[in-house]
Amino acid sequence: MMIEHFISNYLPATPTPCKHDVYFDTASVLRTAAASAEWTDGVHQAIQFLSKRVEISKHLYESYHENGTKASTNLLAGELQPLALTLLFKDFRRLADNRSTACAVKRLNAVLKLLDRLAAENKAVDPSLANLINNEAERFLTRFPHCDTPPSKTFANTQVPINGRTLPITVLFWEGPIARAYLATLKGMGLKPEKIIHLVSKNDLVSRKPIGRFLPGSLKLAYAQSRQKNSIHYWSTTLRKTESTLYNSIRNTVSDKLGFADKDIDEALALCDLSDYSPDVETLMIENLEDSALYERLLALSQTQLLFTGGGIVPKRLLEITTLKFIHIHPGHLPEVRGADCVLWSYLMKGRTSATCFYMAPGIDDGDVILANYLPSLSPNLKVTGIDVRTLYRATYAFLDPWVRSYVLRRALMETAGFTQVVAYPQVEDASVTYHFMHDQIKRTALNQLFAEA
Repeated sequence: MMIEHFISNYLPATPTPCKHDVYFDTASVLRTAAASAEWTDGVHQAIQFLSKRVEISKHLYESYHENGTKASTNLLAGELQPLALTLLFKDFRRLADNRSTACAVKRLNAVLKLLDRLAAENKAVDPSLANLINNEAERFLTRFPHCDTPPSKTFANTQVPINGRTLPITVLFWEGPIARAYLATLKGMGLKPEKIIHLVSKNDLVSRKPIGRFLPGSLKLAYAQSRQKNSIHYWSTTLRKTESTLYNSIRNTVSDKLGFADKDIDEALALCDLSDYSPDVETLMIENLEDSALYERLLALSQTQLLFTGGGIVPKRLLEITTLKFIHIHPGHLPEVRGADCVLWSYLMKGRTSATCFYMAPGIDDGDVILANYLPSLSPNLKVTGIDVRTLYRATYAFLDPWVRSYVLRRALMETAGFTQVVAYPQVEDASVTYHFMHDQIKRTALNQLFAEA
C-alpha cells in the first residue's frame, strides 16, 4: 500500500532512546504504530491522543502528561513530524472507511492542521503524500453525509416571564456581539437584570500590553473601555460596510427564522450605555478572568445567578463559589456538540444549528442542562463561492452565532420563568463529542452548507 511506503520512508533508521519517566513519549508511540500493520487498542488510543494534541495546538511535543498538557517544551524532532502526519492520515482513512464520520472528520482536522504547520516551518513532506492528503480530504468533504436532525419541539409555556420587569440575575458583561445580543434580547422581552458587572481589560486585547499606564484612574478606565469596544466590534463594524449583501442575508435570517425583531438587532448593534439595561451597573478592571479582584468581588455577592457573556475560560475557583451559579449558552446541543466552533460543527454534523443553556461546571462545556435546542431551519440561500473563508467565518461569529445563543436564552427565560423555576438535568457523558477549532478546508464545507440552505 502507498501509505505503508510513506511510513517506511519516514521511519528513522536510528531510533531515539525511550523516555521512561514520562506518561506519553511521542517518539516511542510513533515507532510502535509505524512498526505495526494491525494496530492494537492501545495504539488506536495513542493516535487519538496525538490527534487531539494537534487539533488543539497545531504542534506535537516530545512528551505529555496524562491530562494532555506537554511534559516537555521541546517540539517533536523534525524528522518524526512527517511520520506523525502519515500515521494520522492512515487513521483518518480507517475511520472514513468504517463510516465513523465524527471521528474521521476530527482526525482529518488534525491531519490538515499538521500539514499546514509542516509547510509553514519548511519541514519536508513528500509532495505526493501532500497531494494524496489534499485529494482525499476534498473527496471526503465533498461526499460528506448530510444529516437532518429535526428541530426541537416548541414548549407549551411561551409567556414572557414577568417579575416586576427585573430579572433576578447578574450579567457578567464582557463587551462583544454575544453580550450585546443578550442585552438586546432581554430588553426586547421587557426585562432588566438586577445588576451588570462590566469587565474591562487592563491590557490591549491584541498586543496584550497594559493600556493607559500613565493616565489617571477615570481617564484610564474610559480609554480602556473605548479600546476594548473598538477592538472587539472591529469586524462587525467593518463587514457591515464592506460585505453588505452578506450582512443583510444573515440579518434577514436572524429576523425571519429566529424571530428577532429589527429593533432588537439594531439595539445590539447600537452599543448603548449599559445603564439602559440595568439600574445597577458596576465596572471592574481586570487582567483576565483569573484576576483576584474579580474573585474577591464575586465572592462578596449575595446568592445569585450569573449570566456569563464571554472573556475566556472561567477559572475553577470562580465556579466553586457556593453562592453563585454561572449560566452559559453554548452554541451546540450538549453533550453531542461540545467544544469550539460549534455553530459550524453543529451544522456540519447535525444539519442545523443548536444551542444549550446550562449551569457551568469545571471542564469543557460541563454542567447541568437547563435547556438544549436544535433551532429552526435557516435559509440565507446566498452564493458564497466568491467570498473567502475568513470573511464568512468572521461574519458568522459577528452576526449569526450571538443570535443562535440568544434564541435559546429567550426560550430558557420563557420556560423557567426568568430562571426562577429551573429544573436542570445532568449531561449523558456517553453521548459526548468534543470538537476543536476547524481547519479552513472543513470550514469552507460547513459554511457552504450553511449559506446554501434552501
